[in-house]
Amino acid sequence: MITNSHTQKVLRLTMKTILSLMLATFVLASTGCGQSGSKQEAVKVSDAKKLNFTYQTTDGQTVDARQYYGKVVIVDIWDTWCGPCKKGIPHFIDLYEEYQGQVEIVGLAFGRYGAPKVKEFADQMKINYPNGIFSEEAAAQFGRPRSIPTCFIIDKNGEITETVVGYRPKEFFQEKIQTLLKS
Repeated sequence: MITNSHTQKVLRLTMKTILSLMLATFVLASTGCGQSGSKQEAVKVSDAKKLNFTYQTTDGQTVDARQYYGKVVIVDIWDTWCGPCKKGIPHFIDLYEEYQGQVEIVGLAFGRYGAPKVKEFADQMKINYPNGIFSEEAAAQFGRPRSIPTCFIIDKNGEITETVVGYRPKEFFQEKIQTLLKS
């Protein structure tokens, strides 16, 4: 026979488990998605001083990032499975449209499931800014982020002004862009 005391213990344990899962989900959603695999280096601003790299778009084109000199650039390192990355993409879509001609936004996905999956995801999300695959060349410039999304905010001279790890609201990036456009 199950006692009332036993039922209460099971209920408390279930509630603790649910609360723990909710807290873990909140922490992950409000920060970033960690990367698994080999040991990764910490991202340092000194690792990426200039826009001196090329990347492969999801359509297979090679893009030279040096063409972005003279513009404010946000390089967003992300992937299709990352919740905080998905949450930030609509902000970048809006910002790219709002600051067209003055700001470049470049998405570089790790592409865990391959470039076709990244392209399919970008098409579904209606991403309007260039997207490619994070490559060894990009890793040489930016290091290997420990968590995604990781964004590099780059001024008109090609210098990294800030490294942002985890989700940030649209207003955060608007403020950074406006400050850099004035300088």
